Amino acid sequence: MIFKKSTRLVSVLTMFSSFFVTFVASAQNKELRGLILDENGGPMCCVNVVLLSIPDSTYIQGTTSNMDGQFSMIAQKEGVIKFSCIGYDTQYIPSNKLSGKIQMRENSQLIKEIIVKGMLPKTKLTGNSMVTTIEGTVLGQSGSAKEMLSKVPGMVQNGDELQVIGRGAPIYYINGRQMQDPDELQRLRSEDIKEIEVINNPGAQYNATVSAVVRIKTKKRQGEGFGFDTEVGNQQDLYYGYTSPKATLNLHYRHNSFELFGGINYAKIDALLDSKPEQWSYLGKADSLISIEQKSAILNDVHVQGIVSHIGLDWQLSENHSVGMRFERKDPFNYYINFAQTTQTKTTDYQTGKVFNEDNNQNTQRGNSSQPYNWNGNTYYNGRIGKLGIDLNIDFVTNKSEDNNKIKEWDKSKETQMATATSTTSSMIADKLIFTYPIWKGLLSFGEEISVVSRKSKYAVENLPISNTDSKVKEDNISAFAEYAFALPKLGNFNVGVRFEYVGMKYSNFLNPQKSTSRYTNDVFPSISWAQQWGSVQTSLSYSFKTNRPNFKSLDETMIYVNPYTRQQGDPKLKNEIRQDISATARWKWLMLGAVYQKIDDHLTQWSYIYDDNGVILIKDTNLDSPVRNLTAYVVAYPTFGCYSPSWTIGLQVPNMKQTLADPREPNGERHVSYTHPIYFASLNNAIRLKHSWQFEGNLSFQSTGDAVNFRLHNSTLVVNLVAQKSWLKNDALCLRATVSDIFQRSSQKIEMDCGYYLMQQSSLNNNHYLNVSLRYSFNLTKNKYRGTGAGESQKSRMDAQRE
Repeated sequence: MIFKKSTRLVSVLTMFSSFFVTFVASAQNKELRGLILDENGGPMCCVNVVLLSIPDSTYIQGTTSNMDGQFSMIAQKEGVIKFSCIGYDTQYIPSNKLSGKIQMRENSQLIKEIIVKGMLPKTKLTGNSMVTTIEGTVLGQSGSAKEMLSKVPGMVQNGDELQVIGRGAPIYYINGRQMQDPDELQRLRSEDIKEIEVINNPGAQYNATVSAVVRIKTKKRQGEGFGFDTEVGNQQDLYYGYTSPKATLNLHYRHNSFELFGGINYAKIDALLDSKPEQWSYLGKADSLISIEQKSAILNDVHVQGIVSHIGLDWQLSENHSVGMRFERKDPFNYYINFAQTTQTKTTDYQTGKVFNEDNNQNTQRGNSSQPYNWNGNTYYNGRIGKLGIDLNIDFVTNKSEDNNKIKEWDKSKETQMATATSTTSSMIADKLIFTYPIWKGLLSFGEEISVVSRKSKYAVENLPISNTDSKVKEDNISAFAEYAFALPKLGNFNVGVRFEYVGMKYSNFLNPQKSTSRYTNDVFPSISWAQQWGSVQTSLSYSFKTNRPNFKSLDETMIYVNPYTRQQGDPKLKNEIRQDISATARWKWLMLGAVYQKIDDHLTQWSYIYDDNGVILIKDTNLDSPVRNLTAYVVAYPTFGCYSPSWTIGLQVPNMKQTLADPREPNGERHVSYTHPIYFASLNNAIRLKHSWQFEGNLSFQSTGDAVNFRLHNSTLVVNLVAQKSWLKNDALCLRATVSDIFQRSSQKIEMDCGYYLMQQSSLNNNHYLNVSLRYSFNLTKNKYRGTGAGESQKSRMDAQRE
């Protein structure tokens, strides 16, 4: 019933917006809009479009072209429009003679001067994003898209994860299509990318759980017919000796306005994870306090290989209408894990030190995983009817995974054999419809997004001290949003948005129905951003109200057997995390300053509880009672000195979180702790581009000790990578790249979690010491015209999320 009411609400809002557009359309103001193209006919982003008065050329209003080269302004009087962009001749066109398309002309002499003076790559600020030019810069010769993104202003590499500074991991769009497979960033080459847009305050068009967005736009290649690119490579583990080969083949056929594309990728990954956790548990028994100390050594040997394939088409029916679809299938096979753990346990009296018991335990596990099917797809329509823009996307995801685990345990008295079997089926269907219409001095965007997600899970155990489970989580999400972007003379560019979201969640426990539960929420999420240019200084300021919902596995109450001393469990009663973000950014030439402040309530994390008197620990998803505050500040410099192009980022993150922990060691039974130690970070990337297409890189990333939410980092990390690259043939069609990563092997971590009655310290060897060699060849490659933008992006990521 609530679902139907919310659907009617979306319909009413959409109808109201349509009437509003019809009413405003009767206004007499003239719309100025068009499409800006480069010399090759490709759309140009970030071109300055300024309306000047006649005859004194006084500034009236201005805007910039978007990622698709489009611009729109509502003018109250006639004038002259100025089009300008670094590296291109400035053009002046009377507003009454404006046609649909404006083609910019390159100024080759100016481009040479710009490169010599170190003006590229160029990053431009808008109200809620930063757009960085990749084409024609050293960033366009940085290997894979993942390698390149870590050098883009506003982004850093944190371990294996790319993050937007102060915002965390983003979602990605490639030519308007939401990326589903994270490995696609490894397959996409920086040479094919035109520009990157980093959105650090996603507006109302995005799900309220999305904290950051990265939009990747590839270059447009000329010519029709058949084209392909292929890459082969190998990653050699220099520490353990493992070999991980990979191969990619992409095919394209283009004729007039129709394009057919597809690709296949093979990868094999072998890795060994080495960790040494130490745990101390404190239990009150009668008049004594018992201390249980556990020291473990864990080796996790992982082997997986698989194929990812995709096929799709794009058909531009006319200048204002295009349709397309894309389907992807993942086929992992021969996936298995060898797990070995040795644990020493000592039980003592905390006051006297008397030893009650000492025990040694060995545990081995061999896991096999298969996916009978794993599909996702997108279909879209993108068009314009008069002044009304329409963008419709329909997405689906369906997959099934089966995991079987054989366990053996030895202690001083016996050997025990156990087994677990897990079957998980997930599905999602979503649609997203966006309308755009020019109003007054700006552009109104409004629409809806609906998603239906289901996740079924069965967990069967054999000879284990936990129960079988059979459960299902179902969630319906219905959203309506409106966003208005406009410019006010001398005041700047503004973007104001609001999003309404209804979420209904139902958890069903089929073996224990009394634990089934459901909840329904209705929330409103506002956002606002402002941008202004003061001479050569660009500034932006933004505020957003967001949420973070637990992933679907965290909502599952299934208790998982991890090892003899650890269990893991979700909680269907988890609350949504509430976030408020304020960010400020300023740019002057090649220098950028940024700051982000976050206020987080009901922060989602994991907490450890004492499960029984034998020292078994239950790791459970939970909400923190204490609020979390974070302040992140950073400086980015990206000059160019002749053939030398550095990109340097330094910053710090200052946390502020206080807790009162239950601790039986304290006289009053509790202890106060604070997490306020800052973490300093730096990313120093250096590239030298020489004649004959030689390029050398030396890249360094550093992270200090400090606090992160309810964890303490007890050692700093320093990762240094060296790269050599050589290209041949026209347009660098053949490229050989070699990388030696983590040459000093300083990427290990030691973390601590303090729960009062339980303390954990874990040292992990994060082996990143590799030799990575790849060879790539491209032939007559044309840019994929796919314009799908995707729907249900946050639900997809929550479906795929795994516990760490």
